[in-house]
Amino acid sequence: MSGWLLGAALLALCGIAAAHHSTANFDRTKEQTIKGKVTYFGFTNPHSYIDIEVVNPDTGKTEPYKVFAAGRVLLVRYDWKPTDVKSGDTVTIVGYPDRKDAHFMYLKRIEFAGGKVWERSQIPD
Repeated sequence: MSGWLLGAALLALCGIAAAHHSTANFDRTKEQTIKGKVTYFGFTNPHSYIDIEVVNPDTGKTEPYKVFAAGRVLLVRYDWKPTDVKSGDTVTIVGYPDRKDAHFMYLKRIEFAGGKVWERSQIPD
């Protein structure tokens, strides 16, 4: 019976490890800057997400972007709260672009309309 429990525990741990998302798909040799309105802030673990609507300067059309950020547990350590990023907020984001999806990026820096700035370098990788 204990062998069965050990096997079940190992399988459960494998599932947890597989759930963690890698950042290898982001090109850290390039930076991308976007400015727009937040439509969603997922203050979650293992990673948080910010959805933002950006007006394309060439077409004038609004395009959705998804910004991959540190998880809730790390953001809380650096005084972030779920209310820090609200739907409708205008923000400027600097990040590393995804290698395949031009509308997906990894958060490096965010500047809020009121002047508050948060740098990714504030937390270790």
